Amino acid sequence: MKTLKIPITDLDGIKKLIPHREPMIMVDSLLEFSDGEARVGFTILKDNLFVNNDEFSETGLIEHMAQAAALYIGFKNHAKEQSAKEGFIASIKKLNIQKLPKADEVITTNVTIIHEIMHMSTVELSTISNGIIIANAQMNTVLKVDE
Repeated sequence: MKTLKIPITDLDGIKKLIPHREPMIMVDSLLEFSDGEARVGFTILKDNLFVNNDEFSETGLIEHMAQAAALYIGFKNHAKEQSAKEGFIASIKKLNIQKLPKADEVITTNVTIIHEIMHMSTVELSTISNGIIIANAQMNTVLKVDE
């Protein structure tokens, strides 16, 4: 498996790390990565299925945050020569959305792993637009186990 270099800003590179496919891809760049942390970007296009009245919905923002966590795990697993695994949001805690971003905005999400045990992770997420934190949450995610 070819080693990927950070930053990853092409969609083909991102698709190697997450199980999602169009039109459900809500991340388009892995800007930084270190053990337990990542910074993930996304440009919100007007034709995104979660854009209504030129605004990215709460659902879209939550999905972006979950995919940012998935991208962290996908890159970490890729380094171990493991393929991207499907995952699920087990729970969302402390969700706070201060502002919804607009179409054509670029958002970045900081991912911080709080706990990782087997196929479960607790992740702290903070989403920023134009230098301002617009949302934060803590999620528990679970990876689907191969049978």
